[in-house]
Amino acid sequence: MTQPAEGHFFPAFHFLGLIQKAISDGITRHCIHLGSPDVYIVPSENAYYSSVENIESLRPLCLAPPFDVTVELVPDWHPKNDHDVKAGRVLIHRKNPSEQTDMLAYPLQALLWYATLCASSGQLLQGYRAESLVRLAAMPDFSSLYHQPHHVGIAAAMMEESSTLPELAQKTGVALTEVINFHNACAIINLITIDQSNLFDPANYLLGLIKKVENDTKMWRCSLLSGQGFLILSPSEGKFYSEADPTTIGKLCSVQLQELEVTEVATQSEEEEIVQIGRARIRRKKTVTMPTLPDHPLAELRFRAALYASQGRLLVGYDENAPVHLNQWPDKKLLIESASIKAERYVFPLAAYMNNNTASLSDIAQATRLPLSQVIDFHNACAITGLLASN
Repeated sequence: MTQPAEGHFFPAFHFLGLIQKAISDGITRHCIHLGSPDVYIVPSENAYYSSVENIESLRPLCLAPPFDVTVELVPDWHPKNDHDVKAGRVLIHRKNPSEQTDMLAYPLQALLWYATLCASSGQLLQGYRAESLVRLAAMPDFSSLYHQPHHVGIAAAMMEESSTLPELAQKTGVALTEVINFHNACAIINLITIDQSNLFDPANYLLGLIKKVENDTKMWRCSLLSGQGFLILSPSEGKFYSEADPTTIGKLCSVQLQELEVTEVATQSEEEEIVQIGRARIRRKKTVTMPTLPDHPLAELRFRAALYASQGRLLVGYDENAPVHLNQWPDKKLLIESASIKAERYVFPLAAYMNNNTASLSDIAQATRLPLSQVIDFHNACAITGLLASN
């Protein structure tokens, strides 16, 4: 399986961006490129006009950057002497046959699709993640859309079940770059469905327990079922107690709740004792001596609980394409600690960038040269601890 190309696919850098612009403003465009036949994009008819039936003849145009294409706006385009002709299985709309007998109309969706397949070059469309679980909402209409045999196989696999793009490449035996190109084309014509179960729900992790007991006066002991690490939550003090190393803390934060043993910490013994208070002798339950453990701010645990449990999944209720910005730095002590923990060293450069810039998560990943999954994990941790600026 080949690796995906670096960076993201931005339609605005290609002829595809011109098509999307025309659809957005509804103005017909006459597109001229030296390497291809002329094309008219006519959004009002949801069509494009070309003198060639074979869409592959438009490949040089689809690969061209916008500045290499001469574009003439034709706002007064109106159909004259319209009629339809049948060409095989395709209904073709002929426009102005007396004046433009060589120009035939084809579905604009077919050009969107083909332009995306050509220009993607193995780069994932901006706003999407290779790790997301995706499937097709409907099978592409291969009777009118350009395709190769492997596209049909990918589509069948995407209709069958939700998968990540690397999983699709493995299942179909198709190069990951080709799977990405096909995914992008499907996304451009709104055929991609993202499995929402791949979002991060804090309720299933230690973070959910912290939220549940935040107003509790009790203390709670959370330990791995393997018995290899534990911590004690003390919400009323705003602290947690643990002598576990960072790796174990990360494990406690990342496993699902069913993999943790959670018990109430008894602060009183069932045994009774008689104590003298002034002149009175009072019977009471014995006080339990708590083990001496290092204490830490509970806010620090909230941050790490989100950081480790997110695993590249965006927090429920947030938009990956929305611009984000920090309203303040994370706690200085936490940043110093993170710098000494290998798994957390990416925290400081992200904090520095997001404190000085407003950008979408994919743009942040590109600017900092960090994996999008780490950007999402940090974003979630900041969102949970109130460090994100409100839009």
